[in-house]
Amino acid sequence: MSIGALRWVGWNLFLAAIPVILGYATAWGLSKQGKGHRLPLLICIPLAIAWIFFLPNSCYLLTEWRHLLFDERWKDLLESGHTDRGAMLSTAKWALLFLAYSGTGVLMFVLAVRPMERWLRSTGQKSFLFAPLFFFVVSLGVYIGLIVRLNTWDVIHRPVRVWDAVGDGLFVPGHVVQPADALAGEAPPAAANARCLFDVFDQCTFHGILLCRAL
Repeated sequence: MSIGALRWVGWNLFLAAIPVILGYATAWGLSKQGKGHRLPLLICIPLAIAWIFFLPNSCYLLTEWRHLLFDERWKDLLESGHTDRGAMLSTAKWALLFLAYSGTGVLMFVLAVRPMERWLRSTGQKSFLFAPLFFFVVSLGVYIGLIVRLNTWDVIHRPVRVWDAVGDGLFVPGHVVQPADALAGEAPPAAANARCLFDVFDQCTFHGILLCRAL
């Protein structure tokens, strides 16, 4: 892997880690301390907004599989893997790398959402009531980053462009997301995928850790 590719991977992992920090900071600030919150709402609200804006960067890493599966640079290697043992081993190596890379993104996504979900439950709210809209918004963010090629900070630098991208993705014929494009991070099907990934990874990871401790 080239230095440029390593820098790109490192940058994407850094962006995926930001909502984890923001999620824990926001949940901690909103938690009760006496009759109020640990942090004033004037701080918690901007933290929560930043959290939701950066959150798509975590599950975005799951779409990086498209480079290995569909990029022309990998086509010869994948085709040679059927007959060439060396190419087969090289394909397996890259597949494991992409699995670790995208898996880290899913883990970051779970770590970012988990503290906010726990805080919501602590207030007596039922988190599943908010889940459909929440995961749809996250998936729409992935779509805007992957297809429209906008970044999180474009919400500030180019808000009109971001708003137009949201409208195009939802309502304009030819831009409306189709179920067949789920792998590409398109919004409606990816919303369900994001919810399933969160539930499965959350149960397997954190409940598995608790079980190991109990043993």
